[in-house]
Amino acid sequence: MSSRLCFKLALGSILLWWLALPLAWAGPSLGECHGMKNLVFVAHQDDDLLFMNPDIDQVIDAGGCVQTVYLTAAERGEGVRYMLGRARGVRAAYALMADSNDNWTETETVYGGKHQARFSLNANPRVVLVHMRLEDPWLGKGWGSLTPLSRTESIAGTSAKALGSYSESYTRADLVATLAAIIADYGPTVIRHMDDSISIPYTSLCWRCIGHDHPDHIASARLVRDAIRMAPGDYAEAAYVDYPTQERGVNLTAAEIAAKTNAFKRYAQDDYQYCPNPKQCNEPAGTAAAWVGRTYYVVRRNESPALIKTGSNGYLLFTTGEQNSAANVLASDNAQADKDPGWESLGGRTASGVVAFRWVDGRAGIVTRDTMGRLWINTQKTGAGWQGWHSLRDMHSMRLPLVVSLSDGQPAFLLQDSTGALQYCSGVLPDDYVVGSCTAVPRLKGFLTEAVMAVNADNLISVFAADRSGRLWVTSQNKADPQTWYPWRHMASIHSSGGLAAMRDAGGQMVLFWRNQANGNMMRTDEVVKPGGQRVWDAAQDLGFSYVGRPSIGLNEHGYVTVAALEQAGSSLMLVEKQGMTRLGTGVDSAPALCAVDNQLVLISRSSDASQKYWVWKRVAGIWQAPRLLSEPPHAGGGSYAPLPVPAAGEAPRAFTGTPSVPPPAAASGPI
Repeated sequence: MSSRLCFKLALGSILLWWLALPLAWAGPSLGECHGMKNLVFVAHQDDDLLFMNPDIDQVIDAGGCVQTVYLTAAERGEGVRYMLGRARGVRAAYALMADSNDNWTETETVYGGKHQARFSLNANPRVVLVHMRLEDPWLGKGWGSLTPLSRTESIAGTSAKALGSYSESYTRADLVATLAAIIADYGPTVIRHMDDSISIPYTSLCWRCIGHDHPDHIASARLVRDAIRMAPGDYAEAAYVDYPTQERGVNLTAAEIAAKTNAFKRYAQDDYQYCPNPKQCNEPAGTAAAWVGRTYYVVRRNESPALIKTGSNGYLLFTTGEQNSAANVLASDNAQADKDPGWESLGGRTASGVVAFRWVDGRAGIVTRDTMGRLWINTQKTGAGWQGWHSLRDMHSMRLPLVVSLSDGQPAFLLQDSTGALQYCSGVLPDDYVVGSCTAVPRLKGFLTEAVMAVNADNLISVFAADRSGRLWVTSQNKADPQTWYPWRHMASIHSSGGLAAMRDAGGQMVLFWRNQANGNMMRTDEVVKPGGQRVWDAAQDLGFSYVGRPSIGLNEHGYVTVAALEQAGSSLMLVEKQGMTRLGTGVDSAPALCAVDNQLVLISRSSDASQKYWVWKRVAGIWQAPRLLSEPPHAGGGSYAPLPVPAAGEAPRAFTGTPSVPPPAAASGPI
């Protein structure tokens, strides 16, 4: 492709983006939304109710804002009457979830020069539904053929037409630009969308086949992810497994299933394909009965595991299960290196990874995050087992927090609040789950979400962040008053696109790694002490290899700072140490976790296998052993977080009790 053509395509995308912007910023304020602005994208009316609840329902109950965008008319080729009936049904369902009257105000929105129908709930204007109304018949004989949306997403030069009074057509570029403009207009704290990860060709998909989904679900999610890249911002992202949830175990509580059932049934009473006689509606039935008992997230293959040393010269490996959306742990003892220990599910329901740390008494602790931004903590018991999940009160984060161990052994957390600002929190104790104190890190406009923190030479915290223009910044706690922070300082001559890692070395000086904005290579700079005690950064070194994602950093078995990164998905790891660089393995999909265990160095990464297996590399006495492939985490064991009461003095916390037992649903005769 010529440079001139590339320029024209880029210019065209920018023009579409500019045209897509609305004339006014109409989204509600963050304060009006109580810190929760949820932007939901689905293909059809009912996808949100079947695959994303109870999450949407819980956001509404908590006073948050929800704007759901339906890409298609979902009329199945049956015309405007059926389209309007399904739209009427979802309005009734959302009114039920909001405990309000089913009265709405309809207005018109314009994004990308196209018109959409917008409905705002009168009793709770924080609830908004937007309909793009793309025609939605099968273009062939059903499964195995395309729909207008999936054709437009996958075949260049095609378009999809809107049904009803807005008879406008969207190309793929129109769709992405329109969705990006909706994102920019609304200013969400989280975007929820369908499953883009299924790689089966649209025309090879089939109903009730294992691992298959509807082409509109996949197409809508791929378009949304492209729009996210066009409209970056301070928001989280959650993708939902759709049809394949019926192949997994029930993971919702009885109360969640009941609420999800009621909302879907209210919708179905206006959908004559489900309920020809609304007064005798038996929905959910068939596959819908399976879907209302399950909600699973898309857990990305590039999600890094977490690894910490145990007191018995072994390690604990943690990961979020791609099948159970739960935290899972594997305990290994180096004395039994030839044994493949079994995984244990710790429960929970998360779309994020797992952060692991050690309490001052040596017990392991982990933190996960639910899709409302609440942080949940689980701690090893003094003997065997785990205490169960507790909510970290007053701590919400748009992303999984970072954790470091302070000089006194206590963990400290860096999180991003709903305004996008960084918060530093410390003083959390292992058995009361109350945050001692949080201080706001100074605001840095337009920073990338990959900020990192490390303990500096003064035993205080330094935070590093790159902004979207490529500048790298640092701030630190004030030595005179650690509750305050120095202003952000620009690190001159450094141009970074993220990929940060930082750590204090054995001599007490900071070592910083970042991705070169120009060539993607890993760069390194070390803090040095000049005569007179002034600390400065030495000249940056280009380490000569490119990488993706965030690298892992720690001390190796000799106590030296070590960093490891993934070159690219399906490729190798690069290990950078004082003595040089080492390339490890092939067929790796995630950046590694690393730690020193009993004078050995251990690295663990997700393999490129279809199932969620992990490669283990171990260096013993300076020699790399043959890598081992660990078995995958369990497919079952996940469940909604159950808030546990803080135990009274001397009372043991209650453990996670697992998922409710619900009989399997009856088989269905056809797709939704």
